[in-house]
Amino acid sequence: MKTKQLFLIGGKEDKGDKPLLLEEFCKRFNPEDGPLVLITGASKIPLEVGEIYTRVFSRLGVSEIIHLPLTQRSDCLLPENIQNMERASAVFITGGNQVKLAGILGGTPFFQTMKQRVNDGLLYGGTSAGASIASGLMIAGGRGGYNPRRNLVKITGGLALIRGCIIDQHFRERNRLFRLASAVSANPEFIGLGIDENTALIITDDRYCEVVGSNSVTILNGNGITHTGYTEGTAQDAIPIFGMNLNVVTEGYGYDLEERIPILKKGNNSSTTIELETA
Repeated sequence: MKTKQLFLIGGKEDKGDKPLLLEEFCKRFNPEDGPLVLITGASKIPLEVGEIYTRVFSRLGVSEIIHLPLTQRSDCLLPENIQNMERASAVFITGGNQVKLAGILGGTPFFQTMKQRVNDGLLYGGTSAGASIASGLMIAGGRGGYNPRRNLVKITGGLALIRGCIIDQHFRERNRLFRLASAVSANPEFIGLGIDENTALIITDDRYCEVVGSNSVTILNGNGITHTGYTEGTAQDAIPIFGMNLNVVTEGYGYDLEERIPILKKGNNSSTTIELETA
């Protein structure tokens, strides 16, 4: 069985002369094994977005790209679409509205095929909404803010390609720290993963994380929370959160989702870390 791997980008990745993240994504699958399936149904302009990414992936050497807009649930019932997913070498979901796309994909034969293949080692890539939708508990909306509040975040079900996490994107750029903190304070068994723009979090075997890209990933662990005021006052009130653990992880560093500890770069002599190549 192949290694399960999710390649999650925080959005606004470079698609110009140096699309380093998308290039790194392409290095992780063999196009000779089958097509790259590109899904753009989260976007308001799925055909145009499909053309943009098709050009980039073609420039990066991917010879067979199958663009599936998937703009309605009936698209996920078509035998030819399911067959394309069955023979894919990788799948990539672009940005837009993750709630819209979850409503299109969820529970369909196409999604069941995709989920089984991802669990069996098909490389999954997603940017912006395509990253958020991978989690089981998904941020459905909200806004940035300068303190945690109930009304900062709306939560719904995602595709559950990885469990035990809540994934947010455009993180630092849209001031979403307290949005994610609010979500984790209400669901402290979940780890919050806030991915900055032009940055990717690569999760291997549902456990080992590695960061690549120009910015960072903020990781919130709610296991140690001793008190949260999430249910106190009104939805507009700032809430206290005591004991939440925060790590900021940059390129070359990682995180162990099972042990809930950061992973230092290879060569660091600290005896309390796990080297990334164990992933």
